Amino acid sequence: MQRARQRLLIGFLGLGLAAWTPSTQAHREMLLDISHGQKPSSTGSNQIVYNLGECQELGGLALKVQFPPGDSFGEQFAKISNWQPFTHLEFSVFNPAPEPVTLALNVKHQQTTNYSIGVDLPLSIRPGRQDIKLNLSSLLNTDGSTPNLASVSRWYFANTTGKPATLFFGDISLVGADQPTTLNGNLTIDGGVLPPGKVFHLHGSLNGQPVNLTVSAEPASSTEPTAAAPSPTAPQPAPAVPSPEIGSRTRGKMPEIHEPILFNTPAADAILKVLEVFPPDNPWNLAITDWPVHPNSHNIIASIGAEKPLRCNLDMAFVIVPPDQPRQPVRVTEQEESDKGPFPVAANTPIEGWPSSYRNDPQTRHLTLDDVQRDTANLGGDRHGILVDPVNRILYEFWQLKKTEQGWQASQASIFDLKTNKLRPKGWTSADAAGLPIFPSIVRYDELKRGAIEHALRVTVKHSRRAYVAPATHYASKLTDVNLPRMGERIRLRHDFNISDFSPEGQTVLRALQTYGMFVADNGIDWAISVAPDERIPALHEELRRVHGSDFEVVVPPQP
Repeated sequence: MQRARQRLLIGFLGLGLAAWTPSTQAHREMLLDISHGQKPSSTGSNQIVYNLGECQELGGLALKVQFPPGDSFGEQFAKISNWQPFTHLEFSVFNPAPEPVTLALNVKHQQTTNYSIGVDLPLSIRPGRQDIKLNLSSLLNTDGSTPNLASVSRWYFANTTGKPATLFFGDISLVGADQPTTLNGNLTIDGGVLPPGKVFHLHGSLNGQPVNLTVSAEPASSTEPTAAAPSPTAPQPAPAVPSPEIGSRTRGKMPEIHEPILFNTPAADAILKVLEVFPPDNPWNLAITDWPVHPNSHNIIASIGAEKPLRCNLDMAFVIVPPDQPRQPVRVTEQEESDKGPFPVAANTPIEGWPSSYRNDPQTRHLTLDDVQRDTANLGGDRHGILVDPVNRILYEFWQLKKTEQGWQASQASIFDLKTNKLRPKGWTSADAAGLPIFPSIVRYDELKRGAIEHALRVTVKHSRRAYVAPATHYASKLTDVNLPRMGERIRLRHDFNISDFSPEGQTVLRALQTYGMFVADNGIDWAISVAPDERIPALHEELRRVHGSDFEVVVPPQP
């Protein structure tokens, strides 16, 4: 509902009119004022290279930092030592690489006497631009104790990726709660109450300054946000018809679940066979074979890479939990766009890539699941963690999930009700940048075995647009080029692409891409879809590379 407001229009000595309204201002202090040319006062070594320059992705002057492994920058002697009045640490960062870079925020304070009595918070910087907002109240020392943020002695950002990395940083600041602007004075209005359309004389003092003004009052238009006008070049979403295949799925009785079950087991296959993921009319479950091609499809495909191959990431693992799985707290650092716990995290919760991605690499094949949960090899990355409660049909997803001596921690936590079509709030992210769930998009062993994937997949692209389209709720870019894909963009494998000479498993994947397509879900490697890291799944990577970007087209829902 729009609210009527009054605005005082003040004419001062014939110098024109200015709008006066009550205002608030955030309590903000710069740790590093990069937009005005400030550079770090300290680095970990003389090997690190940094310089100031324009960065299109950050919209202005940025600090380009070339980190050797383990190197850092910040302040050895903190100019702002009292962080207690602030609620958040904020900064923007651009990662030009196709892979995440892991940083550690290192904060020392008056109580720091050794490594454990200090903050060492891991941060995964995804490819592309990110606007980081860290809740200071969630910071803990590495031993789990509360840091003394009233007496900070030093702070640093360190590269913990284990290899050289380059990042572009915007301003780094501490931000407190909004505070109202204070106006003190004694003003008299000649003429009494201000009805719209009448002129009055205002005199007295304001903040110690004499005031002698002519004032009129008129109704002001609402400042509440309104929906953006539809783009003249892109058709808008409209109701679509559920796939007939979805309605004919065989659904049986859900097996009893008494303990957490990993995704790569026959027991999980039996559960997944009867689990309905979202209602039949959910966007993930809609057949898009008859949807029209987007008018800008050619340019969008070219921006991703018409000659680049389709890739498969053995990434998204998950665990199935019983309905009575004990819940436990997870320390979530990005609370503003996260759902609240406690969460049914199981002891055998797999981290992204476990097990096949680790066992296929000679450098990581020795790691146990506990090693991966604790990230003992300091590999960093997105570290997605996924929990599925099939009895209650609730999905829990985490970004940067990690087990510590004090319990589980994550950067982001999202909960999805698989019984409904409810989306994340507009503007909210999820464990995926687009605000979408991950589990519904995964290529699973049970699907490949029965020869049918009956849902859309997810795909990553290196460069996306500063826009999103339903069912996505969040963008992850500052780029506004209309030729770049939006988060949530629906892409389909062309109907005339011949899949007959692919393996049965390859045909199953490609048939799904022709029937259901894929959603642009995150920034990352171009044309990479998510496949469960299940060692029972045959190698598909080289086979799928025979498919190229030019074999796809962007589609939009049909008009009613």
